[in-house]
Formats: sequence, structure tokens, C-alpha cells
Amino acid sequence: MLGQLIVYPLFCLLCVAGVVRPWIGLVGFYGWVILEPQWNWRWSISQDFQFQKYIAIATLAGWLLSGAKVPHLSRGALVGIYCLVAFLILGFISQAQSIDPELSSFYMSNMWKIVMMAVLAILLIDRPEKVWIALIVCSVAQGYSAFRINEQYFQDGYCLYAYRPWGTKGDNNLYSNLTVPLIACSIAVAIYSKKNLIRYGCGFIAILQIHQIMLLQSRGAMLASMMMALIIVWAMPKNRFTIRSTIFCIIATIFLAGPSVVKEFSSSFESDGNRDASADSRFYLWKAGAAITQDYPLLGVGPYAGQRLVPSYYEGELDTTRKGLHNLAFEISTGFGIPATVLYFAFFMIPWFSVWSLRSKLGNMNNAQDWSGAACVAVLAGIPGYLVGSMFSSGALSESSYCLAAIGLATVSVAKKRPSTVAPLSNPGQSVDVQ
Repeated sequence: MLGQLIVYPLFCLLCVAGVVRPWIGLVGFYGWVILEPQWNWRWSISQDFQFQKYIAIATLAGWLLSGAKVPHLSRGALVGIYCLVAFLILGFISQAQSIDPELSSFYMSNMWKIVMMAVLAILLIDRPEKVWIALIVCSVAQGYSAFRINEQYFQDGYCLYAYRPWGTKGDNNLYSNLTVPLIACSIAVAIYSKKNLIRYGCGFIAILQIHQIMLLQSRGAMLASMMMALIIVWAMPKNRFTIRSTIFCIIATIFLAGPSVVKEFSSSFESDGNRDASADSRFYLWKAGAAITQDYPLLGVGPYAGQRLVPSYYEGELDTTRKGLHNLAFEISTGFGIPATVLYFAFFMIPWFSVWSLRSKLGNMNNAQDWSGAACVAVLAGIPGYLVGSMFSSGALSESSYCLAAIGLATVSVAKKRPSTVAPLSNPGQSVDVQ
């Protein structure tokens, strides 16, 4: 019933907004993709209807009808766009000689849409308020799913989704990788928001998300979250609120991490003879991925098709004709080739270094305004979190990381174009018209 009363009207509003105000359609698209209403309300709305497709079409149409305007972009944003588009072009060239055209076609049919929306995000998020709203929407959208996963655990006493997929994004590892960059968004907004509802709301969402990572028992995401926590402590402003919140989060994490979580996380550091089969197989898969990349360095064997060669390169026995590499770098390098892999990772590293440079210019992060400070913290922590988590299970088709990277590039462009908006407003209560 909720789907019929809210989801369909919201979908229609976002499609209209995408044409009239493309940036609203863009933010709505990412919110929709992350929230997955067709999963969360699967009993009342169609799971086959491609809501995101039509929101994306409306957003693209709105941008074209408005004159396909390209704002003044920073050098980093331009290079980031070039890298991502060049990566996509090499992907299509590699697809033409794929050893498994069906797998490559599936992969590229998703990848080109991800690239298109990421580029649109860099172009359409061109004002401070848009950066801020995008961060909040990403946090809240995933926060609902985190709440439902936690709810199921507290009701039943175990987490069902550690053993079966949540939504359409894949297994526990893949969904955890999608969540990791969004944890950084939630914490960053909580740190910088001046409104208590947003501050404590996103703070509560961050706790749910962190506990979700524990419940889903993804070791890669746990490692990524630990590293993100260290970066956030380094990057955040040091004041009474952040110090108290850090102490509270440490206590809450210790309290929420039960014996099974501690055991699962500790197994990541076991010696060769004590590792479980899942952890042990990762090293053999990575070795196979490195060998395939060495044999097919230029264009790979076709997007997502590297898994077809894993059984013949794997040191051991596999009772399957294909096996995923469970590693972002090798999934890209075996499928697209080394040049495309360099371009892919450059797209994520450019916003990280650009935002790091912006943070250095700000000096004390207490001097940052809410949008710029939150974006800096989210990007500095979230992008490394995504890259580390994806070492153990690739998240290349999860939109959250691309969205965060695009927000980072957009933030630097806005800061360059409107340097006065990076520091606090002289009158924090003044309103600004958003177009």
C-alpha cells in the first residue's frame, strides 16, 4: 500500500523534476538507486518496472532541453570526466573482442549508464546547496535499508542477509561495499550540520550502517570501515562535539560487536595454515587475476569475462566453468586491460587529491562551511573505503562510489567558482535561491 501511495507519486514527481530542474532528477536518481523502493516495498509495487531508467532519461532530457549547459569546471573535474569516458570507450572496444559476449554485454549495459549519470552529476551539482542536499539524500536513502536490516536482526536474533542478498546489488559483500562510502557521507553530514534534526538523524543512520556492516559479516567492508574511521578522525575538525562523538562511537562499536563479529574480523589476520577456505581462496584468485592480466595486458579478455579464464589459471581445483575474481583491480584489468584500469582508478584518485588540496587550503576544518567541510570529509574517507573494501569483493557496478567521486569533483569546481562560499556565511540564516 505504501508503494502505491508514495513510491509511484514520488517517481512521477522526480520524472517531472528531472525535465524542469535536472539536478533534482539527478539527486533523485541516486537516492532511488540507493534506496531501491522496488525491493523495500516489493509486496506492493512491481519489481520489474525500471524506475531508475525513466528518472535518468528525464534528467538527461532536462539537461539537453536546458541547453546542455556545462558550468565552469576545475581542471581536476575535467580530467576526471575525460578519464571516465576514455575508460568507457576502451570498455566498448574490449567488448568487441570479448571471449564471452553475453557477460560483457550485461556488464557494459550497466556501466555506460553509471558513467553517464556520474558525468551528469559533475555537471549538474554546481552550487553549494546541491552538494549538501546530495550528501544528505545519499545518507538517508541507504539509512532506511540499514534500519530494515537491523530491524530483522533484532526481531529474529540473527541476520538473514549475511547469507542471502539484500536487494538487487548482490551478496553481503557487494551490498556492504555499496554502503561503505555512504557511511562516510552520514558521518560527514552529522559533523557539519548546524540543524540538530539532520545532525542527530544522520548520526543515528551512521550507527545503523556500521552495525549493518557487522551483521552482514563482510571482512573486506569491516577493514574498509576501520580505515575510514582513522581518516575521519584525522580529517574532521577537532571540537567538543566531534571528540565526544568519537568516544561515543568507539564505545558503541565495542558494545555492538559481538563474538561472531570479532571472530569474523580477526580471521582476516590469520596465518596461512589457519585461514578459512573463503579467505584462503582469495589469494589464489588474485594470483590467477594477475596472471590473466599479464597475458592480456592491452584490452583484457572482455568486460566481466575474466572469470571465464579463472579455472584454467587457478592453482587448485574448481568445480565450475567460471569464477569471479572478487577484486576490483583484477576484475577491471582482466576485462578491460591495464590502460583502462589506470583510467578507472584515476577517476577516483583525482577527486581524492583535489579535495585533499582543498582541505589544505582551508587549514583548520572548523573554518569550512557545512557543504564544503562535509564533502571533504566524505570524499577523503569514502573513496579509500570503497577501494579497500573492493579488494575483497568488487563493487564496480555499485553507484554509490561513483556518486561520491562526482560529488568530490563538483565540490572542487564549486569552491573554485565561488571561493566566498567555502568559508562560513556572514549571516548563516540567509537564504539562497537554488536553480
